[in-house]
Amino acid sequence: MSPCPPGCCCPRPGFLVLCESLGLKSLPRSVPLSTSALSVARNQLCNVDHQLWPFSGLQELSLSHNLLARFPRGLPPSLESLQLQENRITYITSGALRQLGNLTRLDLEDNRIRAIQPGALWGLNKLQVLILKGNRLTSLPRNLPPSLTHLDLSANCISALDLPSLSALVNLQVLKINSNCLRSVPESAFDSLPRLRSVDLTNNLWVCECDILYLYRWLLSGRLKMATDLVCTKPDHLAHRLLLNLSVVAICPHVLKPNDRTHQLDLSSALERMPTVQPAQKISKLTTNGLLSEAQNSNQDSSKARVLPYSLEMLTYEECLSLNDTQSVSPFHLKTTTSLPEEEQRCRENITARSPHSNATSAEGGQSLLSTNRDALLPTLVSQPFTRQGSAVIVSLLVVLCVLVALVMLAVLLVLKKVLVRQQRVAPADVGSGG
Repeated sequence: MSPCPPGCCCPRPGFLVLCESLGLKSLPRSVPLSTSALSVARNQLCNVDHQLWPFSGLQELSLSHNLLARFPRGLPPSLESLQLQENRITYITSGALRQLGNLTRLDLEDNRIRAIQPGALWGLNKLQVLILKGNRLTSLPRNLPPSLTHLDLSANCISALDLPSLSALVNLQVLKINSNCLRSVPESAFDSLPRLRSVDLTNNLWVCECDILYLYRWLLSGRLKMATDLVCTKPDHLAHRLLLNLSVVAICPHVLKPNDRTHQLDLSSALERMPTVQPAQKISKLTTNGLLSEAQNSNQDSSKARVLPYSLEMLTYEECLSLNDTQSVSPFHLKTTTSLPEEEQRCRENITARSPHSNATSAEGGQSLLSTNRDALLPTLVSQPFTRQGSAVIVSLLVVLCVLVALVMLAVLLVLKKVLVRQQRVAPADVGSGG
C-alpha cells in the first residue's frame, strides 16, 4: 500500500488524497503516482507547473483557494474535473488547456480573469460544465466548445451577448448570466438553442426601450423556467419597474401604427394571462455541485469514463479526518461512488426483471382497453340501424294515419250527402200533403 503524505488524509491511499489547509507552498513529494483524486485546496501554492504531469491516472484535481497567478501548465491529460476557484488567475491563453481533451468540468469561479483568448477552450470537446462566475469578463468568451451544457457567467461585467458565440452552443441547457451589465438581448439570441431549459437574467442594467422588445416577447412566451422579474434601469420614467408589467407602447411608443391596435390588444391579453411574477429567489437555483451532478446525469448514458472508488465531491477533508480519528476507514463507512453503480445496477436489474411482466400487463391492458372500446362502440354502431328503421316505421305510420283520416273524411262526406238527398225527397211530400 502506498504511503499517505504527512498531514494529509487518505481514505484509500493511491485513490483519494486530501491535503487541505496545511499551509503548503509546494506539492507534497510522497503523493502516490496512482492517485485518482487529489485535493490541495486552501494552501499557499503559487506555481504547480509541470509538477502533476507524472500522475497519469489523475482524474479529479482541486487547486482551489490558493495563490495561483496563472492557469497551471503541464497538467496530466487524464483530468476530467479541475477546480481552480478563488485563485488570482487574470487571463487564459490559447495553449493553456491544449492537452486537457478529457476535461468535463472546469471551475474558475472568483478569480480575476479579464480575458480568455479566442479558441482557448475550443479543443475541450468533452467539456460540459464551465463556471466563470465572479470574474472580470466584459464579453462572452468566443469559440466556446459546443459540448457545453451548463455555462455560468454570473457576476461579471458583460455588457452584450455575442450572437455567433452563443448560437454555437447547441447543447446548452442552463445559462446563468445574472448580475452583469446587459442592457438588452440581440434579436433571435435564444432561438438557436434548442435544448435550453433554464436562464437567469436577473440583476442586469436593462434599458426598457425598443431594443428590448425581443426579450420582452420571448419572456411572454413562457417557454423556459426562469426568473421573470427583470427590472428596468432606464429610461428614467420607467426605472425600477418590472419589464413584464409594461406595455409595448410604454416600451417603444413609435413601434405601433394606428392599424396595429389589434396587435397591441393581443399583447395586453397575453400579459393578463401571464401568472403572477415571482421573485427571483423562488426560482430554483443551481449550485456548483448541482451543475456537476446534472452534467454527470446527462452524460451518464453516453460516457464510458472510469468510475472512481472515491471522489472529491463525495468526501470532504474534515469528514476524512473525523473518520480517521474515530476508527479505521473502510469503504463501507465512506460516501464512495462504488455503491452508486451497484445500486443503479440493482435498480436496472429490477426494472429489467419487471419489464416482461410490465410489458405483458401493458399488452393485456391494451387488449382490455381495445375490447372495452369495442364493447362501448358496439351499442352505438348497432343502434344506428335501429334508429334508421324506427324512422322508417314512424313515416309509414304517419302515412297510414293520413290515409285513414282521408277515408274517415270521405265516409263523413258520403253520409252527409245521403242525409241531404233524403231531406230533399221528404220536403216535396210534405208540401203536397199540406195543399
